[in-house]
Parts: sequence; structure tokens; C-alpha cells
Amino acid sequence: MEELLLKKEGIEFKSSLKGTFEALPKDALFVVDSVVLTKWPELMSSICQRPYMVMEAREDLKTLAMVEKVYEFLFQHHETGPVVAVGGGILGDVVGFAAATFKRGIPFILVPTTLLAMCDSTLGGKVGVNYKGVKNYVGTFYKPQKSILCQTFLKTLPAKQLRSGLGELLKYGLLKKDDLLEGLFHEKSLVEMDFAPYILKGLQLKASVVQEDFRDLYKRNMLNFGHNVGHALEGAFPMVYAHGEAVALGLYYELLLSEWTFGLEKDLREKLVKLLHKFDFPTTIPLGQEEVILGYIRKDKKNDEKLRFTLLRAWGVPEIKIEVQEEELRKALSWVME
Repeated sequence: MEELLLKKEGIEFKSSLKGTFEALPKDALFVVDSVVLTKWPELMSSICQRPYMVMEAREDLKTLAMVEKVYEFLFQHHETGPVVAVGGGILGDVVGFAAATFKRGIPFILVPTTLLAMCDSTLGGKVGVNYKGVKNYVGTFYKPQKSILCQTFLKTLPAKQLRSGLGELLKYGLLKKDDLLEGLFHEKSLVEMDFAPYILKGLQLKASVVQEDFRDLYKRNMLNFGHNVGHALEGAFPMVYAHGEAVALGLYYELLLSEWTFGLEKDLREKLVKLLHKFDFPTTIPLGQEEVILGYIRKDKKNDEKLRFTLLRAWGVPEIKIEVQEEELRKALSWVME
């Protein structure tokens, strides 16, 4: 049943780069992250057969100006085939938004090259860019035709980028009570880990939620767990935390709020702390910056005039749109991790 969910979402797993590119349509156009070509120059033999563009993909460049560059490329070369984004989540968001709006929508395919993109943005259909410093403020819902995942790309990722993806996997492990978290305790290190079973578990959970609430009107809000605080940390301190590192810290603080709101047992937070230490996640936030973080949370697109969070009533039992008072949030942010 769960495998069928992923098939319905167009998720494919390939064991080699050769197999990945052989699975793409012959009339595809390519937009490729410049870092990917630097690390995998052999990809050029697959890509150069068709029109392609190379882009630098950074969070500070994830703007409408970047989308316009993709429009120009599509205007010159697009006929009927899909546009393929080969890169991480930033490139996928930008190319997806361009595909959604160019000619009122053309097909696009994702070939994610980071762990974060593989276990998160590759599924769900959210595409968009940042606007006036607010993350993903301009966007829409537009599903890729398919997403092709190949673990080979992960071999060149630094530990910080692997942690960024692992932060999202930790979220899935808290939202569903299964053996995902326990499995991570038995892993020796990030670089030796086989991520495929964890990616599969995470995507199966996400697919079940997205197919029930594609437009993020209610149930899909559960996937925001850890992200109110996480996005604020990422926005306030972009040079300090990768996305998943910020989310992992967000999980910690939002578990604290869950304990105070629902009486959640603290052993779940303690389990998370052990995993954060095991994989060398950042475990502190800059001192005295609570008001800065609060400011980012206030203007988060997920909130109205009140602060609303996804919290856990129990392990695997999320509650969405829970109002949190600013004083409680300040108290949580001042908490020092054990």
C-alpha cells in the first residue's frame, strides 16, 4: 500500500547515475546546479545532448530574479518536453515555480542531489521563492511529473548537508511511532549510513499526508512540526544553521512546548537530544536573541495574528494549529539543552 503511494507520486529509486539519466525523456531540457557539475563532471555527457543551463543555487539567490533567468532559458528552448532540475531543494523550488507559471504550466522532473531534497521537497508539490527576506513567501502548488532518487549523489555531500537532510528525517520519526528513530541509534556515522530505508519511511509518511491534504488546508500542517522555530533560526542566522539543523533545534523547542501544553513525556525529547549529540548537530542558539527569533516567527506565513504551532500530544500523535503564548515561547527559547 505504501509503495503504491510513492508510485502515485512519481517517486522512482535508481542505483546508478547512468540509470537515473536513462530514465529521463529524450526531449528534456536541463537546469543544473553548478556545484553538482563540479562534483560530478561526468554528468555532462548525459546533459549536453540537450539544451541546458547551469545555475548557482543559494538561499539568498532564491528570488524572482532567479526564476526570470529560467524563464529566459525556457523561452529560447522549450518545445514540448519537460524541464529537469538536477540539484538540491533550492533549485527544485525555483525550477518548479518557473515550470508552474511558464506557458501556464509545463511538465518538470526532479533529480534531487541532496539528502534534504530527497526526503522532503522532492514530494509534495510546494514550489516558490523567498520574498523580502521571508522564506518561500511567493509560490504555488505544482507536482513534478516524477522524481528520480539516486543515493550515489550523497557520496560527495559534506556532513553539514547530510545533517540537513537528517533533521527532516528526525521530524518524520517523531510524527510517526515506528522504528525510524531506533534505527538511527544503531548507525555508526553519517558517512557510512545507508539512507535509503529512512528516506523511504519518511516519504511514505509524507505521501500519505499530502494525498489527503495537497493544498495544505489542514492535516498537512503536521509536517510543519519543528519549522516555526526552525525557519526563524534559519532566517535569523543563515550562516550558522543549515535548514535541517535549524529544524532539528526547532523540534527540540517544540517538544518542550508539547510537554507544557499536553504533558508529553520528556523521554521523547531526551531521545532526540541523544541523536542530536550522536550526529554532531548544533545544540545551542545565540544567547540573548529570543526577540529576534520571535520577530521571525511572528511574520511566518503559517501564522495569523496569533502564534500557532504543530505540537505532539504523544509520540506519533500531532496536533495542529495549537496557539502558543509568546511568554511560553520565550521560556522555551531560553532553555539550555542537556
